[in-house]
Formats: sequence, structure tokens, C-alpha cells
Amino acid sequence: MGKLSVVQKYCKPKVIWSGKSEKYTKILSFDSLEQNPDARYLHICANETIHGVEFKDYPTPKNASGILVADMSSNFCSKPVNVSKFGVIYARAQKNVGPSGNETHVMLDFKIHDENNSLYNTPPCYCIYMCGLVFEDLLEQGGLKEVEKKNKKKAEILYNAIDESNGFFRCPVEKSVRSLMNVPFTLVKPELGAEFIKEAAKEKMVQLKGHRSVGDMRASIYNAMPLGGVEKLVALMKDFQAKHA
Repeated sequence: MGKLSVVQKYCKPKVIWSGKSEKYTKILSFDSLEQNPDARYLHICANETIHGVEFKDYPTPKNASGILVADMSSNFCSKPVNVSKFGVIYARAQKNVGPSGNETHVMLDFKIHDENNSLYNTPPCYCIYMCGLVFEDLLEQGGLKEVEKKNKKKAEILYNAIDESNGFFRCPVEKSVRSLMNVPFTLVKPELGAEFIKEAAKEKMVQLKGHRSVGDMRASIYNAMPLGGVEKLVALMKDFQAKHA
């Protein structure tokens, strides 16, 4: 919604689907969405971090000359993408690429450089350097196909632990669109949430509390999260269930 409010300052966008009516648990068939045939662009958020919903396929603008625009901030570089389907892909760096705010600093500095026809100030060298190291690492891993395999494995282990808990843990998102990056889940008794967070902290696992707007639990397993970290979380979940079931 934050990006929508920005767009509304410059034009009158038509929201054809937000996910709210489905409680952010699924993605509707593209054919059921009423696109404006004259729209210059169709914008999507490729991965929704709060509720853990991710596009596995991408829509096509009904306007033959329209372009598909995607915000891939939270799943950029997590898997291969057929970029030929898009007119614009944009993303923030802090999820899978580099330091928080890196893209803002780079864009602002380049804009200043251009306007002044000069290196008006020093570019954010540290941020650019860190991104370079990340890209090198992605290549050393074998590229995005190999990165995707690792991300699928991590997500599979975690989702299986949730689905096989006999309802003690539950993920509300439809299986076909579950995010590889953000895994939300609830406990059978909401009052157990605080205790679960406390037990996780003892094992040095933090930031598992869900977004403040929805609560419950959320495990973000971006590229940098190793398989061992997910396995440790799953072990905690099984132990916690054994104690409280």
C-alpha cells in the first residue's frame, strides 16, 4: 500500500486486485482480473513479505503495448526470472543483495552526479562493494538456478514441519503460492506465541515474531539463511510441540 500511495501522487491507478478479499492467502487467476485494456502498465508485487504470498507465474497486460512492472524487492536474486516478460523490474537491495538503503544512496548520488556533470560527492563505495561480493558469491554457488534449489529445499523443510504438525502449527497460505522467502505460521493456541519466541531466543533465533500488523510467527529465510538455520528452527518447533501439545 505504501507504493500505491506514492503512485497516487502522479496518476490515478486502478487497483484490480489486492488480496484483501482472500485475506492475503492466495492469488486469483489472472483471467478473472478486470484489467483496463488501455492501461499503459500492469504493476505487481512479486513476493508479499507480511503474509508470505509469492507469484509463481506472471500475468500479461491486456493492452498489447502495455508493460508489466514488478517490485521484486523481497525475492530479487532468489531464483531465475524470465526478464523478457517485463518492461521494468525494480528492487530494494537489503533482502538478498546488500546493505539496507543501498539502492537509495546509489540512485540519489547518481542523480546528483548527472545534474552537476561531476562526482558531486563520494559514491557509497562500501554498499557497492558489498553488493559486488554478494554477486560473486551467487556466481560461485552456480548461479540463480542453484540458489533457487537451495531456497526450495529450505522452504520445503519448514513448510513440511508445519503441515505435518497435525494442526499445532499452521500456514494459512495456499500451497501453490507459498513464498520461498517468508514463511508465516500460527500456533494452535495463540497464547503460546510469546513462549515460543522466548524459547527461540534462548537458541539465538530472533525476529520470528510476525509483522506488527498481523502478529503470529514469520520466518524470513532469504538467501543468506543457511539450511542449518532452518533445520534448527524445525527442531525447536518439534520440541516445542512435544512439550505443549
